[in-house]
Amino acid sequence: MSELLNICVAVAPPIVMLLIGGFCRRFGWLRVEADASLSILTIRVLYPCFFFLHLVGYEEDIIPANFMALVVSGFISICIGFTVAFGTAKMVNLKREISSTFSFCSGIFNYGFFAFPIAGAIFGSAIIPKIIIFNLGVEIAIWTVGIFMLNSNKFRLQNLLNPPVISIILALLIREIGGKAIVPGFVLDTVSLLGVCAIPIGLLLIGGNFYDLLKNFRLSHSYKVELSAILVRLFLVPAMMILFAWKGAIPSGTSYLKEIFIIQAAMPAGIFAIVIVKTYGADTKTALQTILATMIGSLLTIPFWLFIGVTYVVR
Repeated sequence: MSELLNICVAVAPPIVMLLIGGFCRRFGWLRVEADASLSILTIRVLYPCFFFLHLVGYEEDIIPANFMALVVSGFISICIGFTVAFGTAKMVNLKREISSTFSFCSGIFNYGFFAFPIAGAIFGSAIIPKIIIFNLGVEIAIWTVGIFMLNSNKFRLQNLLNPPVISIILALLIREIGGKAIVPGFVLDTVSLLGVCAIPIGLLLIGGNFYDLLKNFRLSHSYKVELSAILVRLFLVPAMMILFAWKGAIPSGTSYLKEIFIIQAAMPAGIFAIVIVKTYGADTKTALQTILATMIGSLLTIPFWLFIGVTYVVR
């Protein structure tokens, strides 16, 4: 019981920040007009600073084989999500025009804004750099396989070169040639101040956007999209990831992959997916139904999967 209570306490802060974001939007303190600029600031400045800070300041050596294991694991985990979601869409006979959007959104877990604070609270800050490298594989999968599935006509390989990915690569290069010792102190201080803002501002923005989305939310016919999304994102894929963490062939020297799989398995669909869906001309209504259903359902399933993973896989 104490373990479950500790998990609930770890999950509480990001959820509370989401609620605060919603209240701020409700009372006009976080205006819609600010969303675009704050989103760009978060993705292009604050988030890269968060990555850079944790990777450059990471004390452990990053062995190339372990690095590749993390990246490949992140890539495969998203591809499995896409595959399970696509198969489910076929089984429940979702219309062709919405099945790609459903598969894209259901296949992506919330690998950043939710995952980092929960992982740090449960497994300690040392897990954060490893998740960042794991997420590099996630980003590659989203911007290659995911975009091709969503809209093959708009697939562009150069989309991989976005600020978060560039910051990860830059930080890893600096680590190899000297790390923090070659970075001026004032630069690290500036990056640190900006990086610690990334998660709180991101969660407040998500909360504000959820408030807006809920006002115009309409359920799908027979709740088919919502129930299918919950099945894929909150039950089938998490069960597969937890099972692999428990009994799968984890590469030698990367036992922390179990902890990463447990955290990411418990996550709902990623909110940023709706931005990508809109950008690439896919079905935003289906994206909204998928994301909101898994976010609401995850309030119950996040503690459940974390408890299963922490109790039976890593202990």
